[in-house]
Order: sequence, then structure tokens, then C-alpha cells
Amino acid sequence: MDRAELRRLVVRHRHVAPMLSVLLAATDARVSISDADGEVILDRQTGDIPAGTTVERHPITVEGATVGWVEGPRPSAAIAAVLSYAGARETDKRALAREALDRYRELNLIYDLAEEIGATLEVDAVANVAVAEAGKLPSGGEGFLVLRDGPDGDRLSDGILGAIFEGEAEIVNDVAADPRSSSDDGSMASLVAAPLRVRGKRLGVIGTRSAEPHEYHASDLKVLTAIASLTAPTLDQAAVHEAVVRGATTDTDRS
Repeated sequence: MDRAELRRLVVRHRHVAPMLSVLLAATDARVSISDADGEVILDRQTGDIPAGTTVERHPITVEGATVGWVEGPRPSAAIAAVLSYAGARETDKRALAREALDRYRELNLIYDLAEEIGATLEVDAVANVAVAEAGKLPSGGEGFLVLRDGPDGDRLSDGILGAIFEGEAEIVNDVAADPRSSSDDGSMASLVAAPLRVRGKRLGVIGTRSAEPHEYHASDLKVLTAIASLTAPTLDQAAVHEAVVRGATTDTDRS
């Protein structure tokens, strides 16, 4: 929670601001609310501070981080507790909203990808659609696809891509520091990639890469895994279809 969000919570939030006003109205205490950098958001100066009154300073904490302070006599502790609770609720609500939006985007991506790749039975066309979708991850980057039987298939024999081809989808945000990195991985500073598998057969690797250091997240991996799960069986079908067409063409030429 940043400074602007805390200010909105204290001054304009439709539930928190009125509750805060009630708490302050119940006392003549001088109370000051500031953000984590010390900038004052609310400074209630009323009445005199009785002799011997202890001025306390209590943190406003959200997800373990101090986002602000409440300073004043004894009621300041209750005010800090209320603001900490309200801040946590607001953070949870935003997280749920982001998750719902991510789910919506994932579903749209899956529907669009399924429609596009289902409209062709050519390996190159399927690969191009998949690469385009891999380049649309939330965190950005350039999509790529390497097929085991393609022109760049030797890249899957070792290095990070080789490990992912033989293993599971993963994020590598620092390629140079990864002990598996090989010369074939030199053009990538960061990547997220997933193996293309169908019925136990491994076809290749699909991923998104960045030439500059970049931070990919679990949400990127989730979307890419969905792309891989749709792409692999379609690539396999396209390869079978092309093999059948080549065989029919050869038979026709012989006759």
C-alpha cells in the first residue's frame, strides 16, 4: 500500500473515513496520522494535552510492512489497529480483483488460441500462432518455439532449454547465473519456458525470452503452460497430417 492509497483510506474511503471520524470524535486527543515517509495525512489538533499524558506512536502495518504511523495519546493504538485491518482488507480485495482479471485473460487467451490453431493443420502455421501468443505474456517478452525435429532441434540437447525439454516448465530470470546455461542460451538474459508434450512424447519447447534482464512471474508460467498444453497436440496432429499428404503425393508421383 503506497502513500496515495493510505491517504484515500484515511480521507475518502466510504467506510473507513467515517469510522475514523467516529473514533476521533469520541476523544479530544491530538492525533496525527502520517505515511511511512513521515508525510502528514491527517493532523487533528484539538484541546490541550493534559500534563503527564504519554504520547504514543503506533505503526500501521499491511502484510508485515509499515505503511504509516499514528501518533498521539492512548486512542492512537486503536486507530492504528483499525487502519491496519482496513488496509489489509483493501489489499486482499485488490489481489482478488487482479486474480479474477488474470483468470479472465487466461480464458480469453485459451479460447482465442484454440480457435486459431484449430483452423490449420500445418506445422509452421500452428507454431507461428503459438509463438505470437507466447509473446503476449503479462510481463512481456519475445515468444519462441523450438521443435525437436526442427532446424534448431540441437538446442534441446543441453543447456537450459534442454533441461526444460526433458523436465518441467520453469522460470529462469537470470540465465547467465544458471549452471545449466550453454552457448545456445547466450541470446537470452531471462526466460520462461514449457515443454511441448503429448501422450508421453516430447515435441519441443515453447517459451518467452528477453535479451535484457527481466522478471517473469508465476502468472506468466501459468499462461505459458496453458499455451503449451493446447499447442502440443495440435502440432502432433499437423505433423501426422503433413506426413500423410507427403505420402499421398509420393504415391501419386509414382503412379
